[in-house]
Amino acid sequence: MRCSVVDAGCVDGHPASGLDMNVDFPNKRPRLAKRVRLQIDALSGNPVLLHQEAVMVLNQTGYEILRLCDGTRTLREIVQDLENQYPAAKSILSGEVFQYFEAISQRGLIEWV
Repeated sequence: MRCSVVDAGCVDGHPASGLDMNVDFPNKRPRLAKRVRLQIDALSGNPVLLHQEAVMVLNQTGYEILRLCDGTRTLREIVQDLENQYPAAKSILSGEVFQYFEAISQRGLIEWV
């Protein structure tokens, strides 16, 4: 799986580091941080994440992950939803999603509730 956000802790399109999780991490509920918006760019049709006068172009995987971040689902539920949607990737999906959340959390793009 390639990195889902351009330059979000990625090296050559892949996550740069592993996730340092505590026991409760999968039960936390991510949502987009204040002043961060997920939308489809009107000109290009690409999914983008808007924040602090910056635009991050997302690939489809990043968009699918972030659209589930509404503060109502736990990280574990998000992974389960994605595993149901992409059963062929089930064996690697949770690790990749955790790495993705680590990268976007470090950038302050999501908050945990």
